[in-house]
Amino acid sequence: MIEGSIHFYESGCMPAAVSLIIAVYKKPDFLEKVFLSCANQTFRDFEIVVADDGSDNQIADVILNYRAVLPMPIRHVWHEDSGFRKTVIANEAVARASGEYLLFIDGDSVLHHRFVERHHRHRRKGTVLAGRRVMLTAEVTAALTNDDIRSRRIERPGFWWNGCLRRQRKHGFYIPGSFAIENTFKKRYWIIGANFSMFKENFAAINGYDETITGRGGEDINLTERVRLAEMPIRTITREALQYHLFHRSDPVPHDDAAFERLRNPAAAWAEQGLSGHFGREESPAV
Repeated sequence: MIEGSIHFYESGCMPAAVSLIIAVYKKPDFLEKVFLSCANQTFRDFEIVVADDGSDNQIADVILNYRAVLPMPIRHVWHEDSGFRKTVIANEAVARASGEYLLFIDGDSVLHHRFVERHHRHRRKGTVLAGRRVMLTAEVTAALTNDDIRSRRIERPGFWWNGCLRRQRKHGFYIPGSFAIENTFKKRYWIIGANFSMFKENFAAINGYDETITGRGGEDINLTERVRLAEMPIRTITREALQYHLFHRSDPVPHDDAAFERLRNPAAAWAEQGLSGHFGREESPAV
């Protein structure tokens, strides 16, 4: 892997309507499945920006292979592995994104074929769209094939019904037109980093993710509360923008109760250390 702090690998393109930010750390087989679900999308005017939190060359190899296959451009933003620093690399990816609208997912999230379409359809200045996911079991994840994604078998309820957490089943039904109905009753919703979207100018207005948050957990609740302080409504898009989470083990959350209390009670909407620090810097050349 190239030595240095932050590197930007670009596939040249015109600005896209949507920048799909994919946060990854290793798991190249997962990223391949996510890319295959990108190929199924009904809405095609988007670019992919891989926010790579220090993976080895296997992720770069997957990206190189799929640049020749996918109809949308792929950008690759990488920094050295120095622990969980999703907040930093996600902000860097946003700074390098060409789209005016940002859509955030994780590299373990296979997308329903109308995922990007529904986020784009319901976009609105000053509003955040937040969805959920179907949490697949270890057994279903291990048995999942690339053809299950290409053929969209994964989207059939019969495919995942007995292979996901029961409480997540309600998140697996595509119900177009549910957006207005659900948001009539749900007045308070929160963001998960694997399924949310907003205009880039609105993300910049709160200075993006708070980069003082390192280690897994806490960045989403902090972002949620700062969005609320900025008086931007969070609207649910759960029944329209579906995704299927591939099972994996996670590192323990390093934050104690006192730390979480601070993260969920930010003093201001603006993050003092955030997105603004990524503009104006020179890009390190790929070697």
